[in-house]
Amino acid sequence: MIKTGPHLKQAREALGWTPLDLARALRLAGGDKQGEKRVLEMEAGKRDISGPVTVAVESFLHGYLPVGFTPEGDGAGAQATP
Repeated sequence: MIKTGPHLKQAREALGWTPLDLARALRLAGGDKQGEKRVLEMEAGKRDISGPVTVAVESFLHGYLPVGFTPEGDGAGAQATP
C-alpha cells in the first residue's frame, strides 16, 4: 500500500514514469507544471497522499491506465489495458 512519499516515488519509478507522467495519469488540475509540482511535493512528504491517489497508483501498477493515456517517460513499466 502506498502510504508515504518514498512509497509513491518507488511506485512511479517502477512504472518507468516521470513525475509529469504520473501527474498526467492522475489528471491533476493546474496544468503540467502544477501537476508535476504536486507529485514531487507528495513524494517529498510536503503534501498528503489522498486515498484516491493511492488507489489510482496501485491500479496503474496492476496495468490499468486511464483511457487515452500514454506515458512520455521511458515506458518500461505498465502498458495500457485494452
